[in-house]
Amino acid sequence: MTTASINVALAGVADRPALRRVLAEMGAYYDELLGHKRLIAATEALTSPANRAGPFCLMARAGDEPVGIVVLAGFFPARDFTWGLLLREIFVMEAHRGTRAARALMRAAMRFAASGDYSCVEWGTPEENLRARAFFAKLGATPLVRLSYRFEDQALADAAEGRWPVPEEEA
Repeated sequence: MTTASINVALAGVADRPALRRVLAEMGAYYDELLGHKRLIAATEALTSPANRAGPFCLMARAGDEPVGIVVLAGFFPARDFTWGLLLREIFVMEAHRGTRAARALMRAAMRFAASGDYSCVEWGTPEENLRARAFFAKLGATPLVRLSYRFEDQALADAAEGRWPVPEEEA
C-alpha cells in the first residue's frame, strides 16, 4: 500500500463508527481505560470542532477501512500573535504500520494548517520514543528544547485549591 491509496480527510459525524475503532485500538496501545461511554464522548468531541481551537481530527482510510488519525488543537497566541496548531496525537493502526500512512497523516496536518492560516504546527514525543523521533527526523523536523509540565488527578485538584507542595511563604 502506498500513500496514494490512503485518503485523509477531516472526520465528521458519519466517521464516528470508524473513529471509535481507531480510538479503541489506540486506547489499548496506550493502556488507557476506555469504556464505551468514554469512546462515544471522544468521537463526539473529535468530530465537533467548536471554532479555530478545534479539536480537529483528520482520519486516514484505505478504501472504507480506517487506518489512523491525527488530532490537532488550535492555540493562541503563536509567534506574532497568530494562531498555531498543536499536533496532540498521531496514531496508525497496527495493521497499517509501515504503509506510509503516518506520512500521509502528517502531510494532511500540514495542509490543514496552511489552508487554515495557522502559522505553525508544534508537537512533542517522549524522549524514549526513538521510533517516533526517527520518523520526525526523516520529515525534516528538528526538536525544540523545551520542558513540559503537567498537573493531573490529585495534583490538579490540590493545585486548584492552592495546595502546593512548598507553601508560598517558603518558596
